[in-house]
Amino acid sequence: MTAPSPNPTVTCHLCGSPDLELSVAYPSFHRVTSDCKAWAPGGGLARCRTCGLVQTTVSPAWSAEADRIYQSYTIYHQSGGTEQRVFDGRGGAGRPRSEQIIDALRQAERLPERGRLLDIGCGNGGFLSAWSRLIPGWTLAGTEFDAKYQREVESIPGFERLHFGEVKDIPGTFDVITLIHVLEHIPSPLGLLQQLRDKLNPGGLLLVEVPDCGQNVFMLLVADHCSHFSPPLLAGVVAASGLQVTQATNTWVTKEVSVVARRIDSPASCAAAGTSAIRLPAAESARVFAGERELARIVERVTPLLGRAQFGLFGTAIAATWLDAQTGGAARFFVDEDLNRTGKTHFGRPILAPQDVPCGAAVFVALPPVLSGPVSQRLRALGRDLEVVVP
Repeated sequence: MTAPSPNPTVTCHLCGSPDLELSVAYPSFHRVTSDCKAWAPGGGLARCRTCGLVQTTVSPAWSAEADRIYQSYTIYHQSGGTEQRVFDGRGGAGRPRSEQIIDALRQAERLPERGRLLDIGCGNGGFLSAWSRLIPGWTLAGTEFDAKYQREVESIPGFERLHFGEVKDIPGTFDVITLIHVLEHIPSPLGLLQQLRDKLNPGGLLLVEVPDCGQNVFMLLVADHCSHFSPPLLAGVVAASGLQVTQATNTWVTKEVSVVARRIDSPASCAAAGTSAIRLPAAESARVFAGERELARIVERVTPLLGRAQFGLFGTAIAATWLDAQTGGAARFFVDEDLNRTGKTHFGRPILAPQDVPCGAAVFVALPPVLSGPVSQRLRALGRDLEVVVP
């Protein structure tokens, strides 16, 4: 169900329009932080009827919540700080996400042997470290809002400086600028993209990586995300900053959107920058917003399993964390194929490898359809008389 915005002071943080369509059901859902911790119900999910952006309503209350989340943020806590691995649905050990993205970028775009890269919101340096290892010879820089990981980042070969404060105050320009799971956190994303455009050398590349909310409805529940994208929606926002989009895909990393754009200084690109007439694809916008109805159906699917003596959730990321909170912590265990996570605990309960799941257990595969099908097949193939249920 949806309703018009009851508060005209809450406006779209992309175009400024007050014409927001709100989800009625969303505030009843538990939420999750972007570092995979349970968060209380609340907030608002909206779709701007003017520009089409699907968004969390940005208000003083949302900003206060986001600040609290970032103050206690623990990057990749399920694996002791090790970057998450990505899987192709066929099993195996997977590979670090940064390596996957960099290899895909090199196949799609011609990169020089030497250049200067800026990673916005570089965290503990996972992406910068992978770039230094795979493309040595580049000069690297990063930004963060605090110095928590400064020592780790500054130890990366080729690293130049960790910057704090405003993007516009960073000296010089860059050949590549990256935002790996950053833009979805930023109110007024167009303003940041325009600043980054000015920091690119002519012909330089911007790489934006965000969750694909069209492919993975669970990402609508992340409390500190304020924009929700799919490939066409993100491409439209990036193009509105005056950059020329060259890649917009969800094939580089499963469940994620990768957009690459180039700085081309032409009359057309300059005219596009700063426009207030953004119109994202309407049908795609409506499809992503409708994901909140799918969340209610997922809860209905998992409910019959809650009374089982051996009930577990497959996954230790956003989806499983949300379902565990939504069901009152009913899971006795979690299941994961990531060897960096198995053997540890998630909210005090064990993370099991698939082969260690108790015989006869019920396992709900808390993954979007692109992954849940292959995972469920592998679980059933173990021959442990498991009841495997997919969303």
